[in-house]
Amino acid sequence: MDDFNQNFDIGLSLAARNQNILAAFDAVNHKAAGFVTGSFVDTSWGKAVLSSWREGGHLIENHTWSHTHANETTSFSYLADIDRNSEFLAAQGFASEYFRFPFLDDGKDRATQEALFAGLKFAGLLNAPVTFDTVDWYTSSRLEARLREDPNTDLTPYRDYYVNMCVRLANHWDNAAQALGYINLPHLTLMHHNILNGLFLKDVLLALKDDGWAFVDARDALSMKSYHDVPPEPTNGRNWLTLKRLESGLDLAPYPQKYSNFGRATMDALGL
Repeated sequence: MDDFNQNFDIGLSLAARNQNILAAFDAVNHKAAGFVTGSFVDTSWGKAVLSSWREGGHLIENHTWSHTHANETTSFSYLADIDRNSEFLAAQGFASEYFRFPFLDDGKDRATQEALFAGLKFAGLLNAPVTFDTVDWYTSSRLEARLREDPNTDLTPYRDYYVNMCVRLANHWDNAAQALGYINLPHLTLMHHNILNGLFLKDVLLALKDDGWAFVDARDALSMKSYHDVPPEPTNGRNWLTLKRLESGLDLAPYPQKYSNFGRATMDALGL
């Protein structure tokens, strides 16, 4: 779970959001990993959230201090931003082992990418890629816009859309993994600490469980060595399985059509 941004609280307080997210993990007995952007949580609320994750047995990992695009800065500045976040997290009592690139952006070209991975290695951090993206950031942005217009809007259609999308995307990417020869791959899911998950994460996780999914604790999933390798080319927002598909030459659907362009057309059609 990425970011831990505290920029929206209409209809659900920041404290309730975090409590609901932790309760959702507890409902399926899962220990997650939070990839934290320090500038987002350098508040009393943010530090309390970090403490609550530690008390719940969850990991706190590095997601840069500023949440910048790697392709918009120098490798030196970017690595300094990572170091600043490591120092902030250490001051809160966390020694991170893993790093996730914001926007899944690890540099504008191969030279920058290799410099950043060398910097991660020097800092003692391992890459934490993504095998499937729930597109929750876009779905949440649509929900937030609606709540700004009408705080009493009916949330049920958003819940149903998000839950169904997550289950479908999970199966789409697991089918891709199996086609690539990865049987029982410990998937790394991209979600964000936002109001959407504060409201509906428990519904998503229980739906996945009902669909036959088992939950692998983040520490175990992240330990898969091939996840830490330098990708064959700059990631440029793509997940680990997409890059493996391109590397293998297999002709696999890049994304379910219903959720292409972040699901914009489908949400438009549903009036969400």
